[in-house]
Amino acid sequence: MKPVVDTGREAAHTASGHEGGATFHAWLARRLADSPDAVFLHEPQRAWTYREVAGEAERLAAVLAERGAARGDRMALWLPNGLAWLVGFLACARLGMIAVALNTRFRSQEVGDVVARSGARWLACWPDYRGIGFRDILREVPAGLLDGLRGVIAYGEPMPSDREIAGVPVTPFDQAPDAACAPATGRAADGAIVYTTSGTTAAPKLVLHDQDTLLRHGAAVAAALDVRAGDAVLLAAPLCGAFGFSTALAALGGGARLVTSASLDPAELAMLVARTGVTHTFANNELIARVLDAAEAAQHDLSSLRYVGFASFAPGMDAFFDRAERLGVPLAGLYGSSELQALVAAQPLDAPRETRARAGGRLVAPDARVRVRDPQTGALLALGEAGELEIRAPSAMRGYLGNAEATAQALDDEGWFRTGDLGHASDERTFVFLARRGDALRLNGFLVHPAEIEQQIAALPGVAAAQAVGVEYEGRTVVVAFVVAREGEAPPDEAAMIAQCARHLARYKTPRRIALLDAFPVVQSANSNKVQRHRLQEMARALLQQ
Repeated sequence: MKPVVDTGREAAHTASGHEGGATFHAWLARRLADSPDAVFLHEPQRAWTYREVAGEAERLAAVLAERGAARGDRMALWLPNGLAWLVGFLACARLGMIAVALNTRFRSQEVGDVVARSGARWLACWPDYRGIGFRDILREVPAGLLDGLRGVIAYGEPMPSDREIAGVPVTPFDQAPDAACAPATGRAADGAIVYTTSGTTAAPKLVLHDQDTLLRHGAAVAAALDVRAGDAVLLAAPLCGAFGFSTALAALGGGARLVTSASLDPAELAMLVARTGVTHTFANNELIARVLDAAEAAQHDLSSLRYVGFASFAPGMDAFFDRAERLGVPLAGLYGSSELQALVAAQPLDAPRETRARAGGRLVAPDARVRVRDPQTGALLALGEAGELEIRAPSAMRGYLGNAEATAQALDDEGWFRTGDLGHASDERTFVFLARRGDALRLNGFLVHPAEIEQQIAALPGVAAAQAVGVEYEGRTVVVAFVVAREGEAPPDEAAMIAQCARHLARYKTPRRIALLDAFPVVQSANSNKVQRHRLQEMARALLQQ
C-alpha cells in the first residue's frame, strides 16, 4: 500500500519501498556522460543541448539552496511550455523539492488556493508572457493565500520595479548563485510533482507523484510506444497537466528530443513537426485536428510521424480520422488520469480503425492490471461486462497531498485505483473506456467540477444558488450556468456575472451564457431533491441557439 500523504515536509519524501530507484539528477547525469551536446529541447527559435539544460538546472538549484530551499519544499511552476518550465522542474528534483504545476490560465482565486494548500514557498512565473498581466493577477489573490511564499522566481525581462510582486521578493530566473555550491541531491522516493485535478469537490485535489514513479512510467511508455534515441516527441499539451508532462516523460524515457512551443499555436506546432522530424505526439483530438488543418494549409510534410495518440476531449469530430488518414497520420486512442499518469494505456496502431478510435487500450506497464467492478453491488465483473474501471499500475500516485481521506477512498490496500470511469475489459491488461461517472466537466482538456464555477456566481449579491453544466457548442464543450435569485432581491445582470467568473477563473471555465430561473428542475426522492442536470443541458442548448 502506498503511504498516506499529508502536508508535512517529512511526509513528502517518506520512503515508499524504492529508495534505490531512479532520480532525475542521475538520469540527467547519464545523458550528460553519453551525449552532452545532443539536443534536449527544440523551441521555435533555438535548440538546447543536455549540457545547456543541465547547467541551467544546476544554477537555479544552487540559487534556491542559497535562499533556504530544502528537500520536501514546494515551488509552484506557473509557466508555459519551454526551457523555463523544464529547468524549474529539474532544479526542484535536484534538491528533492516538489514542483507544483499551475495552469497559466489560472487566475487569482485559483492560483492563491493551490499555492496555499500545496504549501508552496516559491513561485516561478513569466510576468510578461503574452501580456497576460501575471503581476496584477498575483496582486488580486485573496488576502492570506500567499503568506507562505518566500520568493518569486521571475523569468523574462524584469521591470525596474520588480523587487517584489504582491509583497513577495523577486529573484530573476537567470540569477547566478553568490558562490559555487553543490546542493543536496534528491532521492528516488522524494515527491517530484503535484498536479491539480477536480473530482467530487469544488477545490481541485492535489495529486503527488515521486521521482522514481515518474521515470519508470516514462520508460514504460517509451518501450510500449517505440520511442527511442533519435526520435522527436512533440509536446502539444501543457506541461502543467498530466497529459503534457507524461508526454515529456515518454521522451525522457526513450532518449528522444523534446519539441514544443510556449504558445502551442497549431500553425507553429505543424511547422515544428516538419522542421524537426517529430515522430510521436499525444494531445486532445481538437488540437491535433487544428495541427492537421494548419499542416495541410501550409503543405507541411508530416511523414515523420509514427504514432499520434489522442484523447477525445472535444465532441462531434466525426471527420477527424478521415482527415488524418488522408494525410497519412497514424492515430490511436489513449487513456490516463492525473492519479495514474496520462498514457497509462494506449491503442495499438495495428488495431482496426474502430478500436483505435476508442479511449483505452493496453496498459503500457507489463505488470499493470485492470479489473471492472459493479458500481451498485461492488462485485467484480467478468470480462466484457461494463462497470467501474479499477487499475493497479506502477505509475499510480503517492496520494492526494493533504487529503488522507480522499487517498484512502481512491487507492485500496492492494494499490488498486478506483478510476470513477465506466468501461469493460477484454483481458487483464486491455480495456475500453465508455464514460465518466458523475457530473464533472471536461473543458479544454481539463476535468473541472461545476461547483468551482458555481461558487463564484453564488458569491454575488442577490444570487441564492447557481448550477453550471457543459454542452457542445461549435465543436467543443462550453459552460452555461443558471441562477436562482434570493427572495426579494435581484441578481446582477448576465454580463456582470460572466465578468465575475472571467476575473477569477480560467477562460475555459467562464460560462458562455448565464440565465435566471425561478427554480431549478429537480426530481424528488425519499432523501433529497436532485437537480436534473440533463434538463439544464437541454435549456442550455436552447439558450446558445438564440
